[in-house]
Amino acid sequence: MIQHILVAVDGSPFSFRAAKLGAKIMHRNVTGTLTLLYITKTQADLEWFKGPGTSLEKVPADERRALEEAFKKGQDILKEAQVTCQALLKGEAVRLETVVVFGDPAQQIIETAEKKHSEIILMGSRGMGTIKGALLGSVSQKVLNNTKCPVLIVK
Repeated sequence: MIQHILVAVDGSPFSFRAAKLGAKIMHRNVTGTLTLLYITKTQADLEWFKGPGTSLEKVPADERRALEEAFKKGQDILKEAQVTCQALLKGEAVRLETVVVFGDPAQQIIETAEKKHSEIILMGSRGMGTIKGALLGSVSQKVLNNTKCPVLIVK
């Protein structure tokens, strides 16, 4: 039985499909944890940001606003995915958690999967195609090449 699934959610229809699939898998297992992860970058330089324990009082006002807006956007997207998942998990003992982090999407997915001891990563395909994906660097390709657990790409 799978006890932990990590789903990367970016607001695209494919990522919401991945979240829904994660909930369906966990529903069959009855117990476990489904983590919905949103990764964001802001326009401001976030070199000072050291994670959830970082104090916002020491941050310049522009950076603070950018951080708050990025975090709010992530929470809104995750809330939408969470509603869909909760409907599928209704009555089950599955723990549903949401996490917003900042940084490189591929790296954050890999690190979060390791920290949470995820058994599988689910993520949507943006469908950029081979050439555009190669030029821009596909997040799913980076995750596939650098993680230790299985990855399921949802279209």
